[in-house]
Amino acid sequence: MINFDIEKIKTAIADGWGKITNHDPKRAAIIVVLILFIIGAVPKVIRFVTTSISAHSVEYIALTETPEISDGDNVLTLSGELKPYLHTEIFSRINGLVKQRYVQLGQHVRQGQTLATIDTPDLDAEAQSARSALISAQKHLMETRYQYSYAKQTYDRYKRSAVGGAVSRQEIDTKYNDYKTAEMNFFSAKADVQKAQSDLRRLTELQKYKRVVAPFSGIISKYNVDAGANVVAGGSTTSTSLFEIQQIDKFRATVFVPQNFVRFITNGQAVDVYAPENPTKKIRGYISQISGKLDNVSRSMEVALIVPNDNKSGLYSGLYVKTDINIKGKQKVMTVNPACLTTFKSPDQYVAEVRPDSTVHFIRVKQGRDFGDKVEILEGLKGNEHLITNLNDDIKEGQKVKFK
Repeated sequence: MINFDIEKIKTAIADGWGKITNHDPKRAAIIVVLILFIIGAVPKVIRFVTTSISAHSVEYIALTETPEISDGDNVLTLSGELKPYLHTEIFSRINGLVKQRYVQLGQHVRQGQTLATIDTPDLDAEAQSARSALISAQKHLMETRYQYSYAKQTYDRYKRSAVGGAVSRQEIDTKYNDYKTAEMNFFSAKADVQKAQSDLRRLTELQKYKRVVAPFSGIISKYNVDAGANVVAGGSTTSTSLFEIQQIDKFRATVFVPQNFVRFITNGQAVDVYAPENPTKKIRGYISQISGKLDNVSRSMEVALIVPNDNKSGLYSGLYVKTDINIKGKQKVMTVNPACLTTFKSPDQYVAEVRPDSTVHFIRVKQGRDFGDKVEILEGLKGNEHLITNLNDDIKEGQKVKFK
């Protein structure tokens, strides 16, 4: 290290300065300017040299971690609502008055059981009129059949007699016209009988709907009529449903499976169903239908479940339930240290990898769930990358670094 004697330097400068000023005032002025320049420039030079030395003496060391791959959740829990396996509203097929209602709210009924009877005086009158019309049409058919048979026989006799010239051609033509007229009358009467039979059959079938019966076994969940109520045949805006019936020996439930888990579900797969207020009491159901289409907004797929009901499970229609689908061992989850993530001055998420040649490479990734100390990575990484955890803004793509 170089040592400076300040007192000697001061003495030498004073002696030299005295000689210079005594002999050459102009040179003295130049020296003063140089001294002032040196005084201003020296600190900057010293600072530059110090910074350069520090930059070469302090080297960036990248701290790295590799992604962690582990088994995901064992159970996929989704929410749904129980619906009856079958549910329908029952309307009257005929106009009339309720004669009698035989069932109560919540009553279990069998398929074909009578729920109510309807008095239909107008329909009965129409049916009686149709019977009379059918009898009349049948009698007319008998008359036309006789006339048709007689006209045909007469025409045949005249046609045979014409061979010997016993009758004229005019008479034969007349009998032929009589025969064809009788034939058309016969066919018309036959059609009238068929129409009368159809009308009577239709009305007779409608009369069967005087009895309102259960279309399937279930419970009466609603009724809207009592004895004496006027009912209008279903299908019009003025129609009123008579009953609502539900089949609840098993339920349907619909859940929406997120896109990430769709590949883990199959038809027939077991599902545990339970009410949130009683999570220990689970009922085993199964997947019955998979829509095969992702919703464009929620990115989830509709899945239908079947849940058996033994009337002891405490399940009922409209119940909000939770469903557990077993996906143990089917899902692998990749997570990284949150410190690895950076936006890299863009909306997307990036991580910085140190490649085998010790250069930095930024990788765009798709982030999943945030677990606090770990962040799920859905896309972008293979799992064997060395990711920098002590990122800073000075790190550039392709930069050489040391890492550990």
